[in-house]
Amino acid sequence: MNVYDFDKTIFVGDTEDRFFDFMFKKNGFRHYKPIWHFWNTLNKLGLMRKTRSRELQYAFLKKIDRQGKLDEYVKGYWDEVEKYMMPWYYTVKQPDDVIASGTPRFVLEPICKKLGVGLVATEMDTKTGKIDGDFAIGEFKVVNFKNQYGLDCIDKFYSDAWSDHYLAEYAKEAYIVHEDGSCDEWNAWFEAHPEEKGKKQFR
Repeated sequence: MNVYDFDKTIFVGDTEDRFFDFMFKKNGFRHYKPIWHFWNTLNKLGLMRKTRSRELQYAFLKKIDRQGKLDEYVKGYWDEVEKYMMPWYYTVKQPDDVIASGTPRFVLEPICKKLGVGLVATEMDTKTGKIDGDFAIGEFKVVNFKNQYGLDCIDKFYSDAWSDHYLAEYAKEAYIVHEDGSCDEWNAWFEAHPEEKGKKQFR
């Protein structure tokens, strides 16, 4: 089994950032944007954990639920952003691939179904924004992955950031992915670029 982080690994940019931008452009949702920035600032200042800030940032899900339009919005989102999938992934894709991402499951599920691959993601109640457990980044991504697949099945792991070293440690082979889609062996690259290990991850 080959496992891939999603954002900036096989997708250009950040899936959630693009989804928030997509929603905040909709009539009736624009006022959620300054609220999103407020909770994001608290997270970056270390005054609020990522899990809680994300729950609050997805407050607009309650309105979507009342409208009964979640599937419609998510489909429209992927119609707009599927073009940001990185071409290199299609050249190596296997039928038993798994995407392991912090992005909530409901956002990534449509593209993963289209690709025919498995998904490990943040488990979020789409009616309330409430997260089951923790936002699936860093060591919490490992927890979610273990719950679904165990940890002895990863042949190759790909990610763009050191924050995924928790999961990379369980892979037989691990690779760092660069913006142009090229890859380097994980341990060798980070030994040559130790400064990349110090980049802050907001929890």
